[in-house]
Amino acid sequence: MSGQARFSDKVVVVSGAGAGIGRAAAIGFAREGAVVAVLDINGTAAQETRAEIERAGGRASAFSVDMSSEAAVEDAISRVVTEYGRIDCAFNNAGIRGARVDIADMLTDEWRRVMDLNVTGVFLAARAEMKAMRARKGGSIVNIASIFGSVTAPGAAHYTASKHAIIGLTKTLALEAIRDGIRVNAVAPGGVDTPLMAALEGSREAAEARYKASCPIGRLARPEEIAESVMWLASDAASFVVGHTLVVDGGYTLL
Repeated sequence: MSGQARFSDKVVVVSGAGAGIGRAAAIGFAREGAVVAVLDINGTAAQETRAEIERAGGRASAFSVDMSSEAAVEDAISRVVTEYGRIDCAFNNAGIRGARVDIADMLTDEWRRVMDLNVTGVFLAARAEMKAMRARKGGSIVNIASIFGSVTAPGAAHYTASKHAIIGLTKTLALEAIRDGIRVNAVAPGGVDTPLMAALEGSREAAEARYKASCPIGRLARPEEIAESVMWLASDAASFVVGHTLVVDGGYTLL
């Protein structure tokens, strides 16, 4: 793979890397020289991302991981460290939107399902990654937040709460981790052209129409645009950025 090589020989972990933003980030990191550990609950999708990276001349390995499971996360991070000797960067991207349900009608199990992956999953991953990075006194972690960390919509209580939590968690992680030279930040995308967005709106066309009408930039983001923001936060170019949530929403939250 050819590129700027900002991550030459770095070991990078990307969760939720089987599709969408995660896949774009995994491919982007590999294009710029990283060895990428591709994590996804869908093992087939993880292998497809790995194969795409390798077809382009990059290096990657794939792991099927339920990021809401403490044992699974600890095992996956341990396997990455065993295979590559270290972790330099991580993008904790795994998450779900959940069913669109008003609070009065929401089942507790649905609430827990979203919180377990979106919040506890990031906590579990970051904890394991920080332990691995401490030995080298350095590293960079980027968590996936959302514009729903500052706005909301009917039927999105669980998702909104989870993304507010990620912003707070990121700040605390950042404050604690910087003592060991580890930077922690978050990226907060708006609408992105992904299978998740298409499913949420009923179709890709419906999603495009909604954001053309409601977003100042007049379109959905491409996954690669969010991935570029993630890579900047993870890179040495952002060496003085600590505990920040970078909003990448085409101006959506200006309205």
